[in-house]
Amino acid sequence: MTSEKQHKAYYLLMFFVVLLLLGAQFVLQHTLKQASSELISVKTSMASDERTLNAQRSLNGRYKAFQQAVAGHAGAERKFPVNGRELYTALANVLHDYSIEFTSSSSNAGVQPGAGFTLQIAFSGRYYNVIKALAAIRGSSYIMRISELNLAAEGAGVVRGTMNIVSIAQAQS
Repeated sequence: MTSEKQHKAYYLLMFFVVLLLLGAQFVLQHTLKQASSELISVKTSMASDERTLNAQRSLNGRYKAFQQAVAGHAGAERKFPVNGRELYTALANVLHDYSIEFTSSSSNAGVQPGAGFTLQIAFSGRYYNVIKALAAIRGSSYIMRISELNLAAEGAGVVRGTMNIVSIAQAQS
């Protein structure tokens, strides 16, 4: 083989090596871009899954807290009052226990069984005593709903207000 043929073969070999290196670089770049886009997709999916997991954990925590709160009331037996007077007497006892002055603007003593009635109670007392009394009313054995509650500050921690309590009369057994 002559020197000129050797140079041509050498140049041809160099051309194929460069062509091979360029092809390898192209394949490597393509693979790198594809891996990068897959990595971004996986990170996005992971962030979405993490948000979903956090929401589920939060919901589970609230559910467990609700179960604990309800567990204390599981044995509590709730009943409808026979009439407005019975409910008013129970509420009067609670308000009296917390040193709250009150008057009733209506006491539906003669309500028929199954009929709904509303007690309108005006009261005044220390703010924290009113809040404690409302909590005690909520824990009462009677089924009722406070449909309206209005409070106004009188000064020095004293409040004056009104509340409407709605219930249904039950037949005596």
